[in-house]
Amino acid sequence: MASKCTVPGTDQKPHYARAKAACAHFQIARSTLWQWTKSRHGFPQPLKAGEKVTLFDINAIDAFLKAQAVK
Repeated sequence: MASKCTVPGTDQKPHYARAKAACAHFQIARSTLWQWTKSRHGFPQPLKAGEKVTLFDINAIDAFLKAQAVK
């Protein structure tokens, strides 16, 4: 069965990546990524996939950042 889950505000499916890959994608430091999760209202929260595995939705973060740039 296919998932119909999409990123809010877009027609894209989630694209999950670990913190290191997400930071490389957005060209930011890991500390910046974690600060954004704590301090930016509405920032897409990471998904805890295991005891030591945290995943970030790249498409949702991208949509969030684009929306912030428009404001």
